[in-house]
Amino acid sequence: MAGIKGFSELESLMAEVDQRFEEIRRSYPREVRCRKGCTDCCYAPFDLSLAEALYLARAFRLLPRRVRREVERRLEKYAKEWETKVPKPVDPFALSRVRLRCPFLDDQGLCVVYPFRPLTCRVYGLPLLVGEETVVCPRSRFEPGKTYPTVLFGEILRRLAEISEKLIPKGGNLRVSVIGVVRGGFPGAHLLEEPF
Repeated sequence: MAGIKGFSELESLMAEVDQRFEEIRRSYPREVRCRKGCTDCCYAPFDLSLAEALYLARAFRLLPRRVRREVERRLEKYAKEWETKVPKPVDPFALSRVRLRCPFLDDQGLCVVYPFRPLTCRVYGLPLLVGEETVVCPRSRFEPGKTYPTVLFGEILRRLAEISEKLIPKGGNLRVSVIGVVRGGFPGAHLLEEPF
């Protein structure tokens, strides 16, 4: 994975998660349906930790100008749909039923920031333990009632909070939308101007 200066701890966690994903995919090739061109996860809106938001914002700034403009154009539609489709206050379970096209998904069905994608994107096709509930991608073939390796999503969030806390005080409690990432309007965004 191509790195971004100053994010070694986050990139290490991402590599660990990618390795776990590949282990499960090799053990359960029929069940894990993630393939190039599958975009189900690209329509599942979520927020990011501060560390991921800064990382993704840096990656966005590295894109060619033409690609950044295309992302910004798609973001305008995303932001409008967010306002109309997402129930307020935002509830994670209500959000899980909303379908919004990620502005980083191009017109060919590819992620323009794929090497830098957040951890939620990296684990989407696997069984995830979220709180007390196990959730899976609707396109996967994991069978209800059977036992499979499960990713402890709460542990990933805990580690992300620890990494974020090192960036700014109380950074571990911050959650940032994709809208904030692209527009640069979120607590801690000033760090984008500083060398890491």
